[in-house]
This record gives sequence, C-alpha cells and structure tokens, in this order.
Amino acid sequence: MGNSKKPRGRKTIASVKKAIEVIEYIAYSDGEVGVTEISKGLNYGVSATYHMLNTLRECNIIEQNERTKKFKLGLKLWQIGLLAYEQNHISIVLKPYLKKLRDLTGETANLTIMDNDQVVYIAQEESNRLVRMFTQTGATEPLHCTAAGKVLLAHKAKEIQELILNRIKLDKYTDKTIVDKKEFVAELNKIRKQGYGFDDEERELGVSCIGAPVFDLSDRAIACISISGPTARFTKENREKWLDIVLQVAEEATGYLRTID
Repeated sequence: MGNSKKPRGRKTIASVKKAIEVIEYIAYSDGEVGVTEISKGLNYGVSATYHMLNTLRECNIIEQNERTKKFKLGLKLWQIGLLAYEQNHISIVLKPYLKKLRDLTGETANLTIMDNDQVVYIAQEESNRLVRMFTQTGATEPLHCTAAGKVLLAHKAKEIQELILNRIKLDKYTDKTIVDKKEFVAELNKIRKQGYGFDDEERELGVSCIGAPVFDLSDRAIACISISGPTARFTKENREKWLDIVLQVAEEATGYLRTID
C-alpha cells in the first residue's frame, strides 16, 4: 500500500501552480481579499503576488474592486466552470475504474469532488448486492463525516484547509462523528500521511466507506474514489483487502489522468 507518486521526468511550471493556488485562495475566502492577505495566507512575496494578480486580472480570471482594491473571482472563470461542468470529463474517463472497483469489491463505487465546501457525487457504479448503498449523482454530503470529504480536505493546502474549517460546522450525525476541530485536524493530518480515509458510521449508522485521492498532473487531489456499503460487510478482513484495492484503482486512475492532461 502507498500513496500515488508523480512519475519521474514530468516537468511542471511552478508559477502556474502558484496561480492556481491564488485562485483557490480567493475562491475559498469569505468575500473579496487584498494582495497583502493573499501573500500572507499563501506565504508568497507581496510583489510576486501582486504581479500574479495583475496577470489573472488581465485574463479576466479575477476582478478588482476599484474602490477597495480587493479581488474576487471573475465571470470568465464562471464561464469556464460551466463548460467544465458540461464536459465533466473526469466522470466519463474514470467510469471504467469505478466499474473495476465495484467488480473487485462487490460494493458501490463512487467518484466525488469538492465544491462549495461539500462533497459532490459526480459518478457511481452501484453494487449488484441485494443490500447496497446508492447516492444520486449530483448529491452533496458534508466534508467532516465522509471518507471522500476528509480525503479531499486533507490534501488541500494548509491555508485553504484552515479557511474551509473556519466556515463549515462540524455537525454531529452519529456518536462516531468527529465534532472537535483539534481532533478533526489530527484526523486530516493522518489521512494525508497515509493516503486514504475511512468513514466508520460517521455520517449514518450502518454505513461505512473507504476512499483514496485521485491526483492530476500538478499533484493536486482533484477527486476521490471510494466504496460504500453496509458496515456489517466491512469486516477487518474485508477492510484490509478492499483498502489495497481502492488504493490500487485510485493510483491507476491517477496514472491515466496524467497521460491525458
């Protein structure tokens, strides 16, 4: 078992990765943000951050309030987002991996992303068992009590993670739901280190889940592949066996995405 690693020999552009982090920082901020706040939040130099913001503004990716001089996401990014939603290529190209995961484990396989501080189900291959889990495509779930939510949040930059944690509520759904922030952060650190996460009846009694991240070419966890089913079938033996399978399929999905990015 192990985390997916970026193939050797792949070259990436650091400035592009930083620009994406700036966009994410603005997206997850509560309202408009200024250059100083962004540079401090991401630990970037003020001058470099300012030039990056100017470039993004020139491309209409972000907009600047002429009065406050602060920034917000631009309409062009919204238009791009709509196109991405329509194409939704991830849910299409990763379908075979969901089917493989379903067939190897016998449990329902899910593909999720994070949006608006929630987990969103974008694809699913339903189990053929009589008793099985099913979630409607497009449905949302909280981050803190789902395997996918914890996995995706765990792999966010610490600054983005803190912004999200300050906004969401750690509502209690069962006696196993983590509602203490300090304990939850420790759980996220553990998940990031080990490369997978569990939902042990934290959202709903009788339901368990195992999830692992899918990475893009820039090493960002853009989705989570998981299985869900009745807790009674998630025995110690099955959990160990299925965890290996989930990690394997997630790694294969990552490898494929990196060949088409």
